[in-house]
Amino acid sequence: MLSLTRGLTFDDVLLVPAYNGIRSRGLVSTSVKIAGRTFAIPLASSNMDTITGVEMAQFFAAEGGLALLHRFVSVEENVAMFKAAGNPKNVGFSIGIGDDGLARAEALIAAGAEIVCVDVAHGHSKEVNRAIRRLRESYKQNIMIIAGNVATYAGADYLAAAGADVIKVGIGSGSVCTTRIKTGFGVPQLTAVVECSKVDRPVIADGGIKQPADAVKALAAGADMVMLGGMLSGTDETPGEFFERTLVSGEKQKFKRFRGMASREAQEDFMGQMQDWKTAEGVALEVRAKGPAKAIVADLLGGIRSGMTYCGAQEIRDLKRKAQFMEITTSGRVEGTPHATDRYL
Repeated sequence: MLSLTRGLTFDDVLLVPAYNGIRSRGLVSTSVKIAGRTFAIPLASSNMDTITGVEMAQFFAAEGGLALLHRFVSVEENVAMFKAAGNPKNVGFSIGIGDDGLARAEALIAAGAEIVCVDVAHGHSKEVNRAIRRLRESYKQNIMIIAGNVATYAGADYLAAAGADVIKVGIGSGSVCTTRIKTGFGVPQLTAVVECSKVDRPVIADGGIKQPADAVKALAAGADMVMLGGMLSGTDETPGEFFERTLVSGEKQKFKRFRGMASREAQEDFMGQMQDWKTAEGVALEVRAKGPAKAIVADLLGGIRSGMTYCGAQEIRDLKRKAQFMEITTSGRVEGTPHATDRYL
């Protein structure tokens, strides 16, 4: 029997303005406490090979956010990346679910890392549970374990029961992810965050953040932090070299490569080839140079601060408590975008 459940994403809703008693948006606090650790900003850099290397980790650590180094290098290279990042308290690393993952964890923790992300496309699985339990048994409470990705209450509860401290939420919502197109599976990201945040664990919303408003909505819906991938792509701090392309206009423009970790290109680079029984669940793109990541992060934080004052929230936890969502029509969404034309000017 077919059973249909309604799922919503960020563009489907607006937050309803409410009374504000805060004198200035500059007075609100963007800090969050996650698993006993305080972060000055509720932002994390995605553990993708074209997003978080040494420079991005250094930048996010300095800003007070969470940096998660990608795992698509040798264990030795990963250790060197972590040491070069130079801030163990805010910089974490990622592992898969095989024996290599546990060896990677052992080496990074020995180097001083305290944050580990068990990173699998479909985290509601027996092998992820096994990896979390082995980490917890080996390191007790000395490390913070982030695990994902999941998109349902059942998935989040499963990871929490295994010993995860933080749940990473998002299946098919990433800007270079094609999981929903290839498999038909996924949950719209706003609904996924709402459902997963019902579990007694902090939540990182991973995917679907295209603009500051999305970050505000994710935090209001229950996320403690939002993870950025596509928004940071093409910035100076991302791994990889800039290259030039000549546009149709004749103008020369700098670009960088950005790709999903399940793309054919990524799989071939790190696995040697894509197995014939698999299909790519990501794409590879060329994105225009965006300049320093600081400008993007500043714009996001400005939107978050302003958004908090629209419902009188002094702290992120107040935003979660006070926020009220309204589902909107397509016309309502269009109305909220710049829509002046010469007819009106």
